[in-house]
Amino acid sequence: MEVTAYAASVGHSVWFSHDVGETWNRAYTPTGGIYNESRCWCLATHPDRPGEVLSGTDQGVYRWRPDAGAKPDGGSWVYLPSPLDDLQILQIAQSPHDADTIFAGTRPAQIWRSLDGGARWQRCNLESLTECWFINTPRVTSIRFDPTDPETVWVTVEIDGLYRTRDLGESWEQLNQGLVSDDTHNLVFFDDADGRTLLISTEEGLHRSADNGASWQLIEVPEVAPWVYMRCIERRADDSGVMFMSAGGRPSSDRGRLLRSRDRGLTWEDAGLPRPINSTIWWIGTNAADPMLIFCCTIMGQIFRSTDGGETWRKMDRELGELRMIAWQPNGAG
Repeated sequence: MEVTAYAASVGHSVWFSHDVGETWNRAYTPTGGIYNESRCWCLATHPDRPGEVLSGTDQGVYRWRPDAGAKPDGGSWVYLPSPLDDLQILQIAQSPHDADTIFAGTRPAQIWRSLDGGARWQRCNLESLTECWFINTPRVTSIRFDPTDPETVWVTVEIDGLYRTRDLGESWEQLNQGLVSDDTHNLVFFDDADGRTLLISTEEGLHRSADNGASWQLIEVPEVAPWVYMRCIERRADDSGVMFMSAGGRPSSDRGRLLRSRDRGLTWEDAGLPRPINSTIWWIGTNAADPMLIFCCTIMGQIFRSTDGGETWRKMDRELGELRMIAWQPNGAG
């Protein structure tokens, strides 16, 4: 299966790889449709839209449209006019139930919704804090569509905790009971015959909920994680129970580590990334089209790849500056 990988960078727009991360390039400048030194924070792909990619930037929302006639990258970025143009668009996600349902999260922390594939946008009035300690202005750190309920969306905010809507953004509830820290980063779900388990990463460690987010318990992670700062968490895109979590000495640290759990977060081990790791692992890119292919990236530009479901990892030679997200999808990609 041929795939295309994407890396969102702060200062070099979006990088593309057509050889599973071995080499990287950007859209051809005269026809690319996006300024090649723009700050791109996030990416979204969808299995129902092969080849298309959404990106959130400091200059609005863009959609990559594949075009076999465009060289050398096979497409161009199309600007989607929206009320988000003057905001930092830090997260963007498409519903697994309907590719035309798009949520975007910004700094200041607010959620915007499109139900028609990005043609029109509506502010969802997330009643998040407008100011906070340490980072001054709260920001959205992840958006997760519920895997079983099309109307439910979960949002983590740094620094204001976890929010959930059960009506696609019309109303929101905050779910912070038991969280040691409201500095929340990411969320994963495990659903099976015994019920649902949720895990959430925070500045002060990993938390678990067995009651669909109503309450949380801090989970001790052993000495394989010398820090309590937990950033990205992601499950392998299958039913194995394998998941990954990044730990580091805060975002600007010059050290980081990727951890692996084989039992849905109950126990952890070092995932074995080649060292040195130059900063906190910021994002983990998976895709159900091939659960064995996984990428992760540090905030300072290192990229690692696994082709065996996270059992072994290889560092890619190219480093790409400051990165915020990495993703991949099968071709038709541009």
